[in-house]
Amino acid sequence: MMRYRAELIDVSLKETFRISRGETGRKQNCIVRLDSGWGECCPSIYYGYSAEECFRVIENDNIDIADPFDLNAVLIDLEKRFGDRKSLLAGLDIALYDYISTKLELPLWQYLGIPDPHGKETSYTVSIDSPENVVKRLEAAKGFPAVKLKIGSDHDLDNLKLIHSTGKFKLRVDANSAFTLDQFMELVPLINDIGVELIEQPLVDSDPNDLKMLKRELRAPIYLDESIVEVEDIYRYVGSIDGINIKLQRVGGIHQALKMIQVARSVDMKIMFGCMLETSIGNTAAAHLAGFAEFLDLDSSFLIRDDPFVGIKIDRGKILVPDSPGLGVRRIDEA
Repeated sequence: MMRYRAELIDVSLKETFRISRGETGRKQNCIVRLDSGWGECCPSIYYGYSAEECFRVIENDNIDIADPFDLNAVLIDLEKRFGDRKSLLAGLDIALYDYISTKLELPLWQYLGIPDPHGKETSYTVSIDSPENVVKRLEAAKGFPAVKLKIGSDHDLDNLKLIHSTGKFKLRVDANSAFTLDQFMELVPLINDIGVELIEQPLVDSDPNDLKMLKRELRAPIYLDESIVEVEDIYRYVGSIDGINIKLQRVGGIHQALKMIQVARSVDMKIMFGCMLETSIGNTAAAHLAGFAEFLDLDSSFLIRDDPFVGIKIDRGKILVPDSPGLGVRRIDEA
């Protein structure tokens, strides 16, 4: 019999991270262990529960597994018990997959039969700030092929023009549901003119009809992020969007992500993988799935000042996934 264990960690960010709904400079995450397997719970403050709650559940509920290699049965049980707290489920799910692929002496992506993720490009996230500070933030993005600009403030037009004028980056934008349809329509001429590569979660309520209207006006593809929580959510937006951004912490881990990929492909939607403010554990887990994606935004461990783990590396904007078995993640003091 194997039992999950957990610990709480606090990490600080290199810079204050701002989106349209708030800002943070520090993050508490719950690290999960299943014997040699690593996982991570990194819930957003908007999920209605915390990393501390994830820790309490894992430590107090005695989550035992008789046979981790009976993968489907274990996952079904975990999803029944913890499916209402997706980030908690993600931590348990990731640790299980790491344990199994490590024991089989295969990198996770090879165990899953996924195309090789090495060398896929990821963007660097530039959070909401004044144009003067955005210039400073772009210094950290040197070498990245693309930046993802968070929008939803009075600085949007200036920041879009500023990043475009550098000529150094492909530009993506993420509104985090900041705009009504009419408000976003005001940005469309500039977005089309400067050749934005993709638009993420543009509207406050993600009404499919409004998204269809917006899609007709935009040259850039529309991807939904926060609106895609369950597999069934994908069907609601057929014909309204071009793709989905899958975050393991939001959808419940690797098992659910693989289901979403299959469904999205069946309705001609493209795939993007994103991250929360995870350490190298969560970020590396998503990176192992990157062979399925058209776009990546897997820079969270790059934004953390004191990440206690090593795993995914980024070289000139391209991800390098560990070649060792499982996730290939280790504590810094054990690496």
